[in-house]
Amino acid sequence: MMKKLFFMLVAMTLTIFAKADEVEYFNKPWSEVKAKAKNESRMIFIDCYTDWCGWCKTMDKETMTSPDVTKILNEYFIPVKMDMENGEGIKLAMKYHVTGFPSFLFFDPEGNYVYQIAGYQKPDEFKRLLKNVLSGAVTFRATGISNSIDEEYPDFYVKAFAGNGKRTFPKAEEVNNYLANQNDLASEVPWAVIARFPVDEKYNNYFFENIEVYRQNFGPVMVADKVNAILGNMLDDAIKTKNEATFSKVLTLIDRFVKEEPAVAKIYTSLAYYKGIKNWEKYLEAANMYINVKGFSNADYVNTICWTLYENSSDRNTLHIANDWMKKVTDLEPKYAYLDTYASLLFKVSRNSEAKEYAKLAIAAAKKEGTNAKATEYLLKKIEAKK
Repeated sequence: MMKKLFFMLVAMTLTIFAKADEVEYFNKPWSEVKAKAKNESRMIFIDCYTDWCGWCKTMDKETMTSPDVTKILNEYFIPVKMDMENGEGIKLAMKYHVTGFPSFLFFDPEGNYVYQIAGYQKPDEFKRLLKNVLSGAVTFRATGISNSIDEEYPDFYVKAFAGNGKRTFPKAEEVNNYLANQNDLASEVPWAVIARFPVDEKYNNYFFENIEVYRQNFGPVMVADKVNAILGNMLDDAIKTKNEATFSKVLTLIDRFVKEEPAVAKIYTSLAYYKGIKNWEKYLEAANMYINVKGFSNADYVNTICWTLYENSSDRNTLHIANDWMKKVTDLEPKYAYLDTYASLLFKVSRNSEAKEYAKLAIAAAKKEGTNAKATEYLLKKIEAKK
């Protein structure tokens, strides 16, 4: 009997610890979620996912099991996990323009939308985000968004939020014809259409001319997403046509309408443009600007820049600069991907003994990380073949 009781106590203890690392989702109808939040004076957190979203699953395993994260969500929020391609999830996706996954929606205890963010979040950064939401550091009041999730959207808008593989998107003419018949382009449903689809230049101009109204009505996040979409389309056009005038216009619009770090946004835009038109001299100039402003805080991005130069540039001065950058990156964080890039760059400038050393380090790091190192093994053979 005592032995049985012991095992029961162990099982209970394990269950308690398991639950401590789990988010206690309240997956009920939206009306019940809002009622509970109001009754308990807690904010609402919605984890927006889809069945096919790989990064959603990664967050479930790596972030949503972090004790610091689960503690905050369980104590201070009504946490909800909602499939955005089924039931009320589709209505919420349409209303709050959720098109990337994972996404996270936040509401105050009265059910008012106050913030959203998209993309994979590491545990520490997600913990900081949750604290900023609770403190009000990042939240806002979007006065143009009603509390109802039963808006009357045009059919083409609804079809664009159907399940994966079932979505259909309207022709530009259909979208622009719809907008031409609206009395108030800054009201909720016309704004949803403008935010979701590319529109004629006159509607983009109207959006920019009235951007403060849109920010007040719908919050800075949605507006920033639309600004980025417009600028992204313009940048694509500039790259396709190698049009410096369009590229310059994009940079000017960034200065005027991008709120968060416009100088950095211009650098990213320049890197994308010069990579797109394959101007590696100008790409290096933009990369230098990036390093001067951001340093090596984002090792993945520096690695991407250097790999791009390795693959595309034959200028030895450029490659030596990339080598110097990757040396600093590998000194800070000797990961396989970084060591492989550095070894490749060293080999390209005929620094073969160093290239051999770092190729071996890369292969060793790959074994520790459980990463396939066939590409580096092949590189090592090429290095060893050189005399």
